[in-house]
Amino acid sequence: MFLKRCSFIVVLLALVTVGTTFAQEETVQTYSGYIDSEVTVKEYPIDLLEGQAVLITAEATSGDLDPMIYLLGPSGSIVASNDDRSSDTYDSALGYVAAESGKHILQMTRYEGSDTSGNYRLTITIGDESILAELDNLTRIQLSGTPQTLDTPHFRIHYTFEGVDAVTESYLEAVALTVEEVWSIEIEQMGWPAPPTDGVLGGDGRYDVYLVDLIGAGEGALGYASPESIVGDNPNTPEVVEEYAGVSYLAVENDFDDVSGGTAISLMRATFAHEFHHAIQFGYDVNDEHDWYYEATATWMETAAVTKDEDGTGYVSYTFEYPELCFGTENDPGDGQMMYGEWLFIQMLVDMYGNDVLYELWANIGKYEGFEALEHTLDAYGATIPFVLANYRIKNLARDYALAPEFDATVWLENTITDVGRWTFTGQGIQELGANYYRVDVEPAVYYAGMVNDGGALELWAIGVTFEKVEATPLGRGGNFDTSKYEDVYLLVFNPRYGDIDDCTYYDYDIDLTTAKGVPGEPLISFPATYYERLR
Repeated sequence: MFLKRCSFIVVLLALVTVGTTFAQEETVQTYSGYIDSEVTVKEYPIDLLEGQAVLITAEATSGDLDPMIYLLGPSGSIVASNDDRSSDTYDSALGYVAAESGKHILQMTRYEGSDTSGNYRLTITIGDESILAELDNLTRIQLSGTPQTLDTPHFRIHYTFEGVDAVTESYLEAVALTVEEVWSIEIEQMGWPAPPTDGVLGGDGRYDVYLVDLIGAGEGALGYASPESIVGDNPNTPEVVEEYAGVSYLAVENDFDDVSGGTAISLMRATFAHEFHHAIQFGYDVNDEHDWYYEATATWMETAAVTKDEDGTGYVSYTFEYPELCFGTENDPGDGQMMYGEWLFIQMLVDMYGNDVLYELWANIGKYEGFEALEHTLDAYGATIPFVLANYRIKNLARDYALAPEFDATVWLENTITDVGRWTFTGQGIQELGANYYRVDVEPAVYYAGMVNDGGALELWAIGVTFEKVEATPLGRGGNFDTSKYEDVYLLVFNPRYGDIDDCTYYDYDIDLTTAKGVPGEPLISFPATYYERLR
């Protein structure tokens, strides 16, 4: 049973700020109104003292209204907001502890960009921090039996011994050991910043993990990370100023009984290493437009943190099968599975530039959107996205990865060139940052290969393989290469263009191959041939 490791669920709730305890009697106010295209926002003043807590819920009572609420502080800036309070409702809820005394403004509106309308009911409760406990019931997972908690130094594990979510004592003990081991590896040894605290949500400031029957409930995942609230700047990254850092919690399968391909404990360990890194990522940015950043890095973390238990190599064959698709896309035949296999790209960055490149990449993800974050990261190393992605396509042919013996796959061979003349693709072409691989099976000699009928969009690389190494020579739009020095020779057709990964375009092309008398180009890239396998 092959399931996605996770599908992190974006449910942005309000920030719960831990402030000074403020003991007082609760006050509750309720309001009702109507939102439509003529009246899109209504405002309600709320007077708070420093340390007072406020719990606000907004429920649609008619129409198709998708409520959204914002709380503005005395300075007029947004201090908390919420769209959907959980994954199964459009209603909203937020909790906040006042950082300063003064008049706060609650804005009741509808989801940005929508045309929904209808009646709503607002409930505003003011008191001490204890009133925020209700947020757990509104926003968090409700277990099938009596809820219990197990605390470790950094985590609060929520579990039950009853119903479909029931766990065993031995499994619970294994989870408790794993979460602290993963914290030690990812936070203390590798140096990633701890996720920001959620304050009193879940009971205290520890990171919350829920053990729940995900597979039996049809979630289609072994675990997921749910970002809840935007805190703006993560206090655990003093050297980086983020705008969209957020708090979160994890849900992990309660027994793994219905999953093949590994022991329950091994799968749990891989899942937690993966999902906890999502929590770390949300400390930089809860919702970058490029989901591949999240999944590729978290899958790579499995291989780095719990190598013996990793499950990331299971995605490689799928990624190798579709090299022509644009890099980073979710629009693949497996509905987004390919980006999990792109952990190889993260590994390549580490191989090229060292571990620091990942911390720099995620710091930039906290500042920029989409490919701009990768551009800024690579610029510090004097590299560009097209050059690094060409390296990636060549490295995948070479299978130059420590875990390659576990892959059981090679990149897709588009065609075999057996003579001079014009050759073309057998599929649909090549999308942005994608590639096609051609084996060149001709008499040993110097040849010229050139791109035609592609609108000037694509470029060629000649790749030669000996028993010791795989080396690649850039041919640009066309150039000479020598086949006589190699056991195997390939032509890589590469698309250096990139843009919107949700709107990719196939590029057509032809390759002209002729004999040549000129001097062949010099190799620019070289990888060991230790794990190379001939494409067939």
